[in-house]
Amino acid sequence: MHTGDHVRSVREAEGISRRELAGAIGESEELISGMEEKGEECSVSVLLKIASALNSDISTLIYGKAFDSKAVMVTERENRVKVQRRRQFDYESLAPSYAGKHVEPFLVEVYPNEPDKMEYSSHEGEEFHYVMEGTLKIIVGEEEYLLDTGDSIYFDSSLPHALTSVGRHAKVLAVVYNAASMRHLARSRKMTELIEAARHLGGRTVVLVLPNETALEALNRAMEEGVVNRALLVGNPEEFPPEYRHYADRYELVPVDRKAGSDGGVDDAAWERLCADRGVELIRSGQGHMLMKGNINTAIFMKSVLDRTKGIGSGRRLSLVSIFELPKLGRLIFLTDPGINTALTTGSDLATSRDIILNGIDVARALGVARPKVAILDANEMPSEKIPTSMVARELSEMEWPDATVYGPLSYDLALYEDSALHKGVTDNPVAGHADILIVPHISGGNFLYKAWAMTMSADVANVVLGARVPLIITSRSDDDMTKFLTICASAVYSGYHEE
Repeated sequence: MHTGDHVRSVREAEGISRRELAGAIGESEELISGMEEKGEECSVSVLLKIASALNSDISTLIYGKAFDSKAVMVTERENRVKVQRRRQFDYESLAPSYAGKHVEPFLVEVYPNEPDKMEYSSHEGEEFHYVMEGTLKIIVGEEEYLLDTGDSIYFDSSLPHALTSVGRHAKVLAVVYNAASMRHLARSRKMTELIEAARHLGGRTVVLVLPNETALEALNRAMEEGVVNRALLVGNPEEFPPEYRHYADRYELVPVDRKAGSDGGVDDAAWERLCADRGVELIRSGQGHMLMKGNINTAIFMKSVLDRTKGIGSGRRLSLVSIFELPKLGRLIFLTDPGINTALTTGSDLATSRDIILNGIDVARALGVARPKVAILDANEMPSEKIPTSMVARELSEMEWPDATVYGPLSYDLALYEDSALHKGVTDNPVAGHADILIVPHISGGNFLYKAWAMTMSADVANVVLGARVPLIITSRSDDDMTKFLTICASAVYSGYHEE
């Protein structure tokens, strides 16, 4: 069965016609017909919208079962999926369509490799290898083992390990249990869907400027989970942390000569600018889907991004959109801007405000919200000249917004909670109680909400920086592993949406 079969099955079970589904997601009825009748595929963003409209999840539409449901899945020989993971290996996934699996079974063809070129990996969990043909050499920790046909080995995969064949090749049945799979550690259903959506894209390419340990660990995890397939590392390879060697064949080193600058390139700031310019150049030439900041000053990084002649600015204001799933709401909430712009409005100029709102709308649509409801927050829902930001909110809500419903001002409770709107008699407002996007008037309010949700409520969060031609990935050392990973996932899904 293909995705269209699963869509039709769920749609018919819900009693929804193709026309109704197309209307709900803002797409043509021909798109739905093409999926169901011809096996045509749609984008991940459209698939997320369909899942939301059918009260389903993306795993059900892709695999035919929910992420956390119990099922039996048979994989016929012709349905095994080849996975390109290492140059000296050919992988075939033996259970490609089982959603939410805790173990990954593979059939692996292993080829010989030079001892100094063997690639080591490690992850929390366990592995089992059974040699079906040939002779396998495996190094686990400091020990080397030779396994002949019929031999097997079981080991703690947190120990560094590497494989090579002795002779022309070896065929191995490998079963990998990843104890720290992010799909199982995500705290909410919608964030699990985000991970599945990012994996469904088939792997993105990231350009990382001046790699540091924090960024490389995040990329390694994204590679393990199938979200990132390749990364270009820009800078001085001799200074790169060793973490990139875990997936050495999937990292491409892009050296930048310190002497390349007109002033000799010895100044740290000049060196960082050279590296940032090279990273931006790679994006401009189409070699990456996302640009990631490493051990580089943020201001220097942004100057390269926004350079008027050689940069990758889109013409819109840069802004941060933070994505949460809050308890009892059952939907993603997009918060902007809690980290880049100090205020929604600068003086009487509403252009910045409009850009910030449009960026939020784009992210929400990319993640499956067909027509986002946008609440411009303030102290209450009554505009007052004593609260200038409330007057701005009203002015913004009176603008035309073809892809969203925008209203302001609204208080926090009225924006999010239907009960609060009913209690206050706000029943004719299209956004009250149903907001997807919260627009804060000042960075301080956004920052308070962000930290209250992430730290006090322990909500998972993903961050996307928009306003360039590709999403910018800017992680912090204080971000936990899940935040870094979800940030890459959200940026990957948005990059796919942005390409359409």
